[in-house]
Amino acid sequence: MLEKIILQDEQQSHTPKEGDLYKEVTISDKTFRLLYGYYENFERESPFNDPTPIYPDFIKEPHYTAEGIPITTAMQNICEFYNGKNDEDSSCSDCVFFQKFQELFGLCICPRKKRESK
Repeated sequence: MLEKIILQDEQQSHTPKEGDLYKEVTISDKTFRLLYGYYENFERESPFNDPTPIYPDFIKEPHYTAEGIPITTAMQNICEFYNGKNDEDSSCSDCVFFQKFQELFGLCICPRKKRESK
């Protein structure tokens, strides 16, 4: 019983707080800092939601590798060049052009989305 209480206390003390660093991920020459947080305000207001790692929104602010390949996330909404099964829950990770990288990051290898390398 005492062991269970100690284990529960350890788990609670390791619960991340909003703004804590989850991880840094480097893709090509870009490093992204993933911080714990909330995507929506209603998530923050619920006493049952812990912060989760927040990924960049590459639709609002696109990033590319040095070779001009778009960086994306698995949960990103599909684009006009999406090639995969079509259902209402489809995301970028369901596309044949999505190449998984690390965590939920990926690369879009669609030739129509590539830009000139720098």
